[in-house]
Amino acid sequence: MSNEKQNSSGLFPDGRLPTQTQQNSAPTTSTEENNGQLIFFLILCMIAGLITGLAGGYFQYFLHMADRYRNELAAWAHSAGTFEGLLVLIAVCVSCAVIGRFLVRFAPTAGGSGIQYVEAMWHDETQPARLPTFFVKFFGGLLTLGSGMALGREGPTVQMGASIGGTLGRIFKLDYEKLKLLTIASAGTGLGVAFSAPLGGAMFTFEEVTKDIKPKIVICTMLCVLVGCSVSMNILGQQPDYSVVQRSFKIPGVLDVFALVLFGIFIGVMGVLYNKCVLKLIDFNHYFDHVLPEIKAGIVGIVVALLLWFAPYLAGGGDNIANDMLNYRYPIQIVLIFGLIRWVFAPLCYSTGVPGGLFSPLLLMGGILGHVFAWLLSLVGLDVNPLAFCAVGMSAFFASTIRAPFTGVLLILEMTACWDLSLAMIGASAVAFFTAKLLKDLPIYTALRLRIPEVKAMQKRGQQVLFGS
Repeated sequence: MSNEKQNSSGLFPDGRLPTQTQQNSAPTTSTEENNGQLIFFLILCMIAGLITGLAGGYFQYFLHMADRYRNELAAWAHSAGTFEGLLVLIAVCVSCAVIGRFLVRFAPTAGGSGIQYVEAMWHDETQPARLPTFFVKFFGGLLTLGSGMALGREGPTVQMGASIGGTLGRIFKLDYEKLKLLTIASAGTGLGVAFSAPLGGAMFTFEEVTKDIKPKIVICTMLCVLVGCSVSMNILGQQPDYSVVQRSFKIPGVLDVFALVLFGIFIGVMGVLYNKCVLKLIDFNHYFDHVLPEIKAGIVGIVVALLLWFAPYLAGGGDNIANDMLNYRYPIQIVLIFGLIRWVFAPLCYSTGVPGGLFSPLLLMGGILGHVFAWLLSLVGLDVNPLAFCAVGMSAFFASTIRAPFTGVLLILEMTACWDLSLAMIGASAVAFFTAKLLKDLPIYTALRLRIPEVKAMQKRGQQVLFGS
């Protein structure tokens, strides 16, 4: 057993969580594991995938119902009249925001996306998620996303998956190494379930969370994702997340490649600016720490209600707009209005700390920027397909903000089934990635992870907390 002394919180004096060799009095290596233990662990991965698929599938099922009821409520509000209708909208949206934020008190790490906590867990900076996080994410996410806040559904499903993996690992008393593996495999499954994108979910685990590909990580993640996505697709259907009519696009020519390079630079810069907007609004929220977080969430709930009254189409995660923009050529004036509103509205909702993610709003913003850039090219005589640039913009914006280009490409290819755009997505995402890198901007989840109190304390002690960022 290690001679290092643990404090009452279970951390060593340097702030790190105990590793497998420090937790076990008789550490075992992978070569000493018997086949029975390995088979049991892989079965546990599949069980975690099964539960994550059920939870994520029904979370989206109820979320679709909430979206329908929200639209019906907005239509009723207009028929009821300005005073009564708007008052009811405000009451509903404020209540959902306040209750959603209040639930976070029972699991503080469930606020926001939660992906930063999954990454921190992998780096031994925080504990693996526990069961209360699951319930807060499930019910809080339904309230906040269902009421029309501009948040992503992947935040709840990723952290629900992580809490399922962490809980199962504790129930079956897995050693710390396997507990971490089960947690990240379930988290990746949560992302795959959220977007019906098993490859994107698995790559998210490798590229974003662990930044490593090892057989043990690959095997447990793929098994978990296989079962989880199979279950969720049986609940939600096997069709791509976005219903794209035109899926056939030409191979990029010389002019197209030139345009994609420029587009990648443009998206890289815009991604850096968007990250700064998210962080600035979070800082602005913290500036009013003397105000109850539920009150601040309620104020944003009023903004949501006003948007539902004046432009209900712009409320919610934005999947409806993104799907339409992949199929229709919107007038540039409409696209610009969409972009300006969503650029502020989505980070504003996220800054409240209610349960909800960043991915869906990010994808929509990438699609909007794709349309805008195609319009700019048309002004100088370059005729490009705005629908193609919309899809490519989604993957490239993902690469510039989250700094996970392979995950972004796979995710959008699976969500749109526009496989002919794979070359264009790879090229634009690579340029966007390196542009953001050259601007020395931190990936959004790394920046959020550095704001976790435990990580901030470790950084003050001079410990290494940046890993390949």
